[in-house]
Amino acid sequence: MAKYITISSTDDAGNAHIAVDKILFAETNSSTAAKIYLEDGTKHIAITGTGLTSGFGENVNAALVEAAQTSWHNAVVAVDLGGMTVTAIAIA
Repeated sequence: MAKYITISSTDDAGNAHIAVDKILFAETNSSTAAKIYLEDGTKHIAITGTGLTSGFGENVNAALVEAAQTSWHNAVVAVDLGGMTVTAIAIA
């Protein structure tokens, strides 16, 4: 059964549901930019927002661990954004 993490945008960017088995890792590049690298590392999901250095990469990784530990009944785990704001989600 596929499992997903979800990132909710606070603006009109919508929500992103990302298959856990496609994610390599997440990193925070600055307080306004982060990346979630996919599969072989040649593609990524670009995240734009504010306050992302407050733990965005760590929270994505925590959601991945939680998704791996949940049963198939809980196929979607939300990334805890805390005080962070996501304003754009794009595949690059």
